[in-house]
Amino acid sequence: MPKLVYQDERVVFFAEDRLFVCGFRDAPTMVQMQALAETARPIESERGPLALLNIAYGGRPRFSEDVRKIAAQYTRDPDLFGMARAHVVLMSGMAGAAVLAFINTFLLLGRPPRPTRVCGSVSAATQWLAPMLSWEASRLDDAAEHVRQFVGPV
Repeated sequence: MPKLVYQDERVVFFAEDRLFVCGFRDAPTMVQMQALAETARPIESERGPLALLNIAYGGRPRFSEDVRKIAAQYTRDPDLFGMARAHVVLMSGMAGAAVLAFINTFLLLGRPPRPTRVCGSVSAATQWLAPMLSWEASRLDDAAEHVRQFVGPV
């Protein structure tokens, strides 16, 4: 079962083996973006390259220029989530479109040096990540469901 490694009013971060899962209730500020790297880097240093499963559950898609810049920096960093990254947007309508635009922009600017995918469902992301982790997709699905329970209603 994934272990809670960080939580605040906008986000929860969990880690299990070489998987790092983020569950966002609302758009990140610099506080959450800095916490992301500060939380993940020691785990990655200890365990080796991590796979990121980043899930946007809801909230208002307001991203400051600083958040946009650091997202691109993290994207190009080969030592942060060095195995793979899956970004999942579960929001619909204009909010979902705005989050997708944000992700696509930082991917374009950051030019990720590792496999990266944007998905519209958790199952699509877990099917893609499972072989890289040498896990069954169901184990990833269970980890994502555990995180969703901590995110709560959005």
